[in-house]
Amino acid sequence: MKTVGIIYKKEDKIIAGTVKQITKELQQAGYKVDLNKADFVITLGGDGTILRASRLLAEKKLPILGIHMGGLGFLTEIDLLRLSEALELIKKKKHKIDERTMIEAEVEGKKLLALNDIVINKSGIARVIKLEVEGISEFLADGLIFSTATGSTAYNLSAGGPLLDPHSPTIVLSAICPHKISIRPIVLEKGVTVKLIRGDKVMVTADGQNVLPLKIGQTVKIEKSKLKTRFIRLGEYDFFGRVKQAFGFGVRV
Repeated sequence: MKTVGIIYKKEDKIIAGTVKQITKELQQAGYKVDLNKADFVITLGGDGTILRASRLLAEKKLPILGIHMGGLGFLTEIDLLRLSEALELIKKKKHKIDERTMIEAEVEGKKLLALNDIVINKSGIARVIKLEVEGISEFLADGLIFSTATGSTAYNLSAGGPLLDPHSPTIVLSAICPHKISIRPIVLEKGVTVKLIRGDKVMVTADGQNVLPLKIGQTVKIEKSKLKTRFIRLGEYDFFGRVKQAFGFGVRV
């Protein structure tokens, strides 16, 4: 018998109510519900819930089945109506595991882990900051985004960065509103060290959720994590199909 954990946004009363219904459905299908002993985890919500779950579960190597009950839901796998089908496929081992690269930042021994991106920018009034990326260049901008391939469809895309195949092991460096038009996104094979040269109230943020302050003269070590996010897929992952559906990518005749 498999054991399932459930992660959801407890503040959302609709989703919280749905959890009771899903718990019964899981038990009727022969599953136990216990996050501490789970073989895999179901998330209920949008991409924010998945991002939070990815950090919580990475060290345990627990796969995530994302159920879309939130906003965009780009990272989720199914809607609620397909849960019974998904449980049967998982029970029969007819699912696939999709591993994704994660990224981490370290400031003075304190670490942040992210599935989508690490962002260095200024909180409060929109004034430019100056950052030096060791071995590359200095950047005068509103901030810098260091994105995984998974996160290339998030803040990176809004800042003019490229789309990457979701299984690419690279990191994308994109400047936020740079003060030189010659600045372009860079795809990195390895991690980098970033130093804050100028700027007050600068923050290092992981997936828009966890934050560390950064002071002038301090450095941030950005690198690919040894940890992975593992997703349950019920079929082939159609990345560009999802991009077209979510963002209207490409030309429609």
